[in-house]
Amino acid sequence: MIKFNELKYDEKLACVSLFPEESKKDIDRDIRLEAYRALGYTEEAKNDSSWYIRQEAYRAFGYTEEAKNDKDMDIRKEAGLYLYIKNQLEKETIEEKTTEEQTIQLNGKMYKLTEIIKWIYTTI
Repeated sequence: MIKFNELKYDEKLACVSLFPEESKKDIDRDIRLEAYRALGYTEEAKNDSSWYIRQEAYRAFGYTEEAKNDKDMDIRKEAGLYLYIKNQLEKETIEEKTTEEQTIQLNGKMYKLTEIIKWIYTTI
């Protein structure tokens, strides 16, 4: 029976899909990286010893607060940027929803709530 650890570097790369778990735990960073790229990143990848694999995993999943505490400075920096921009986008979405909620459709036409209130006051 063929054992993954007995394979040469090129053989390991070619056989990542045949040995998925072994590939993700190989001592060579490049083998692990190719395994995650081919088979998909997992939560386990965010705890890999290689900063490069952790960074790729965070990029695939989206950065979280835990990434801001990573031992690698570049990951912490990128996490901070990601979370800041994500927060700004969420604020914009909330503002858009507020604006959308202030419109009313009457007879197939959209009216701003403020226009309707003005119309009501001028007709009373």
